Amino acid sequence: MRILLLLANALIIRAAVIENNEKGKKCEGIVIDEIYHEVEILKTDIDRPYLLTVDYSTNTVYFSYSVNKDDDIFKTAYVNMNTKEYAELKGINNGFAQTVDQKNHEIYIGGSSGLYKYNHKTKTGEHIGAKGSDIWNIYFKDILYYSTFPNQFLYTFVNGESNRFKDLEDTKVDLFVIDNEDTMFFTNATGLFGLQKGSQNATLYKESSEGIRGLTTDINGNVYTCTADGIFKVDKSSLTLEKVVDIDDAFGLAFDNENNIVYSDATKLVRLKPNKYKSCDLKN
Repeated sequence: MRILLLLANALIIRAAVIENNEKGKKCEGIVIDEIYHEVEILKTDIDRPYLLTVDYSTNTVYFSYSVNKDDDIFKTAYVNMNTKEYAELKGINNGFAQTVDQKNHEIYIGGSSGLYKYNHKTKTGEHIGAKGSDIWNIYFKDILYYSTFPNQFLYTFVNGESNRFKDLEDTKVDLFVIDNEDTMFFTNATGLFGLQKGSQNATLYKESSEGIRGLTTDINGNVYTCTADGIFKVDKSSLTLEKVVDIDDAFGLAFDNENNIVYSDATKLVRLKPNKYKSCDLKN
């Protein structure tokens, strides 16, 4: 069932390579805000890397991927962006969602049997709670938040206890993050919303969440989303999404510890690194 929901979002594909129409040639980089970015391939040959998160202390990106194309079996893995080390996390049943407590450098993973915390010494996941729950999404800011599948209820996890998140107790939640002003952004079938914590009055940013595949914050707590045709920044002043860059078939999104974009498409992980000494002038 999970795989069907992921595939249902794969509706639009657009090219991410910048074309030089006059010369009929291609620029190998991507331009964002008039700055050339090199395309660094972090990992290839993985099926739909999803729900990306970065541990800023080690500059390691954690993600889930589909083991087989036609079923609901997933694994959590990581790539250290400094060393390029790749490994799969052991001891986790169907690892699907991951998040980082940046202050304490702890990695949390959600799987088909509940919540896990990653033990860096043994390189395995240790079960910590929500036993029997199938975790759909997970996010850490001050405390741990998670949603369950298939009911898409949102919970908090504090001192080993799970409780429904009161602000959204009657609302289904798919993707969610919390920004630098304690606004929770979340999606469900009806759209993308923002809700100030402590309130129950959600603000609509986009009707229908169809096509939204990733929701994340950068190192400054600004909210971004990705769809099959690009990466967007949430503009709270205008209640809109502003396109940052066209991306071909994006599946997941995060930012590294220098605030560079890290994204995934259907088969690989990519980082966009600015280079002020290059441009899309093919003479350079």
